[in-house]
Amino acid sequence: MSEETQNTEIDNGKKKSSAGLWILITILALLGAGILGWMYSKESKAYESCQATNAQLEQEMKAMNDALGGYIDGATNDLKQDFQNMLSTYDKLIEKDASKSDSLQAQKDSINILLAELKDNRNRSYYEINKLKKRNERLREIMNRYLITIDSLNTLNIDLTSKLDKTSSALDETQSERDELRKQNEQNAELLTKGAKLNAFNFNSEALRYQTFGGSTKSVNRAARAEILSSTFTIGENKIARTGNKTIFMQITDPNGQVIYRRPNDVTQVAGSEILYTGKREINYQGQLIDMTIVYNLEGNEIPSGNYVVKIFADGALIGKDTFTLK
Repeated sequence: MSEETQNTEIDNGKKKSSAGLWILITILALLGAGILGWMYSKESKAYESCQATNAQLEQEMKAMNDALGGYIDGATNDLKQDFQNMLSTYDKLIEKDASKSDSLQAQKDSINILLAELKDNRNRSYYEINKLKKRNERLREIMNRYLITIDSLNTLNIDLTSKLDKTSSALDETQSERDELRKQNEQNAELLTKGAKLNAFNFNSEALRYQTFGGSTKSVNRAARAEILSSTFTIGENKIARTGNKTIFMQITDPNGQVIYRRPNDVTQVAGSEILYTGKREINYQGQLIDMTIVYNLEGNEIPSGNYVVKIFADGALIGKDTFTLK
């Protein structure tokens, strides 16, 4: 075989191999296109199915909303009334407990915002109404907690007030008993004071004049002849009176109502006031009868005629009284 013939066979072989490769590629391309077409057709059908499902759901939702339209409108009205009732309740709670007014007002503000939304006349879906109902329930729970808290505080306050009233009543009763006891003690003390008070009686008050001989005295009834004023009396027996040394004071008032005294500082306390005294005498009193005399020397001073009053004092109290008259 010649060289030209061999080359021709080689070229024919190459052309056959090349044609076979292109045929394979064409077959593979056709297969890929078929697969892609099938996949596209499948996805298109799925998409169309989803669209159909969504459209159906939208129609069903619209139908449900249309069917529930009356119910939703009624629920809206119910929610408005419920919110209004809650606002009224919060106002009452603020009146009961002003200390929580800030917190209560914040809840009222939230309710007012929801009421403003409900006043909008636009159509609402079931979802929106349900959302408002849940919000309503939440606000109602909060309000109920405030109700329980404030009612508990009010109950506690009432209980405390009741206990305070009982305590006040007990204190008033104790005060009354104490006042009654004090009054009784004061009465007893007054009776004791009166009972312990000394009593002067059996008086003999007169004017005296010294006799010329012997230094003795005699009674006179004329003021011009009087040199001594004297009062003799008896202090009675008293078992509850304080015993021991006592000062007995005599006060003589002349017909002009003037106290006869020697020095301006001759004073003693009687019933909380100072009085002038004419004369005094110290005794030791042991609860027994005791006779005594108190005298006052005129030392040459003249006294007027008329009625004289003699008062005897002891322990700051008047214990006896007498009178005498000089011409």
